[in-house]
Amino acid sequence: MADHALHRDTVPSRVGGRYVLRDELGRGGMASVHRAHDEVLDREVAVKLLHAHLATDPTFLDRFRREARAAAALSHPNVVTVHDWGETDDGAYLVLQLIEGVSLRDVLRVRSHLPVDEAVAVLAPVAAGLGAAHAAGLVHRDVKPENLLLGRDGTVRVTDFGLARAAASATSTFGGEVLIGSPHYLAPEAVRSEPVDARADVYGLGIVLYESLVGEPPHQADTPFATAMAHLERAIPAPSSRRPQVPTWLDDVVATATAFEPDDRYPDAAAFGRTLSRGAGGDAPDVSGVRAAAAAAVPVHQPASSIAPGGGSSPPPPPPPSGADDRGEVPHRSTAQIEEEEAPPRRRRRWLWLLTLLLLLGGAAGGYAYWDRTVAPVTEIPDVTGQPLDAARDQLTSVGFEVSIDPERPTDVDVPEDHVLSQEPAETARLGTDVTLLISAGPAQVEVPDVVGADVDDARAAMESLGFEVDTTERHDEDVAEGHVVATDPGPQDTADEASTVLLVVSLGPTPIEVPDLVGIEVDAARAEVLAAGLELEVAGSDHDPDVPEGHVLSQSPGPDDTLTRDGVVEVVVSDGPELVTVPLVRGESAEDAVAELEDLGFEVEIREGDGSLIDSFLNRGRVLDQDPASEVRRPRGDTVIIYVQG
Repeated sequence: MADHALHRDTVPSRVGGRYVLRDELGRGGMASVHRAHDEVLDREVAVKLLHAHLATDPTFLDRFRREARAAAALSHPNVVTVHDWGETDDGAYLVLQLIEGVSLRDVLRVRSHLPVDEAVAVLAPVAAGLGAAHAAGLVHRDVKPENLLLGRDGTVRVTDFGLARAAASATSTFGGEVLIGSPHYLAPEAVRSEPVDARADVYGLGIVLYESLVGEPPHQADTPFATAMAHLERAIPAPSSRRPQVPTWLDDVVATATAFEPDDRYPDAAAFGRTLSRGAGGDAPDVSGVRAAAAAAVPVHQPASSIAPGGGSSPPPPPPPSGADDRGEVPHRSTAQIEEEEAPPRRRRRWLWLLTLLLLLGGAAGGYAYWDRTVAPVTEIPDVTGQPLDAARDQLTSVGFEVSIDPERPTDVDVPEDHVLSQEPAETARLGTDVTLLISAGPAQVEVPDVVGADVDDARAAMESLGFEVDTTERHDEDVAEGHVVATDPGPQDTADEASTVLLVVSLGPTPIEVPDLVGIEVDAARAEVLAAGLELEVAGSDHDPDVPEGHVLSQSPGPDDTLTRDGVVEVVVSDGPELVTVPLVRGESAEDAVAELEDLGFEVEIREGDGSLIDSFLNRGRVLDQDPASEVRRPRGDTVIIYVQG
């Protein structure tokens, strides 16, 4: 589109009811920046007015609101403060801290490159500001010299948090014809359209450090696409290969920050900054040269309307009098001319008719000129493509054109419903000309296929064959096998915009259930606990155990550290209690034989002195006089049998 795609038709004099706009400080692809006065707090601020075409993108505005809130909550001395934000009829705006100074880009234009100490002096505070943002969960996504501002006091601040993410909300980060961000500083994962995190900002910091030391970015190609693709194909060279005075430790910093894989980089900007500070010995580098470069880089603009001395031109000389020759002199009349002027009335009447005809023709020519230049001049037709129908009609009729609507309403994936798809004529026409508008029916509506239960790869292929983008999420499902589709959003047989995103919910299989610890629990209680967990209990057998009471769980499989899925079986072995053994008759046996016999059966033996008769003392010395318990009694293995031995 024409200027509507980049600039506002008019700039309001006040926004937010309190910010009075003054001179324009700069203009970019997304916004213009103005110096403004905050009448409430009586301070100078910078107001960033987002271009009007972004106000019609609801996806962008929704993302802008979230990013503006997040950026406004970030407070750090090396981050440009977001004071306020809001929306007007002309679009959205941000109110920022006013920085008196220049960008690092301006410094590099003047200085080409920076000495090592000055480069570290600039990049270390930048890393500190970005590190604070990363700790707050914010990712900048567009780290480049233009977004690094140097105050006249040498303070460095990062600006434009969130705008790159807001712009990317309605389009891909990278594509064959679309590139959001600056291709010289894009991390490889951004070029591949993969999700990015703090490590993408670290990559951008590494490129800015390289450019500050060397004087130009490492990858430069004929097109932005080719420049971006270079980040996938070639590693960033060592700065010392271009400038030998760069120390090797800075080569290592650049290499780590710009590694192909995010896992091989510094985890965030704070780690990057700590490495810079350690390499510089922990001292604060001298930034006087940076201050001087910042001061030298301040552009001096001359008003566009001014004219250089001697640049004007003299007014054209007045035309010569009627009948004058090339020298401006009136020639003498010939005799024939005098006779013609003194012709009889009949000849003069012919001249009168001729004069009348000439006057009529002159009047017609003058009328045509008035119509051509005043009533219906050829005028540039406003470009209203992409605008809502009512706004386009109002704009065209306010200029002086008639408007008609083409009855055809084709679908279009990029132009919303009831917005202008094209116009005819499109460039210039006379005021009053009928401009025909072709109106979009919006994206075509495509029915979402039923892929529930299908393998996720097959489901993705089916969606993409219909032109849908595909996103996935995962959850456990008791009925759908792992790797198969549980549900879609929008659902099957619903209709959705062509090229919109369909979410596939993919099964992780049944929900894992942790097996409870059942050992030592009475078997009925164990069964109830297993059933409550969604599992089943099966008694696999029983066994004696001296330590586990009868009817209690002796062992289980699987164990309490394992998991099962719903209706999984836990097998248990139930205790029969301690094994009972019949106590043998050992009276009359020698103490030694009695102990051996009892211990072989698993009993403990306690020997006590027997109190026999005088005869026993002679006949049964060393033999068992009595035992407790008596013989034929059943006792658990491990019980103690007392034998009384004649001394």
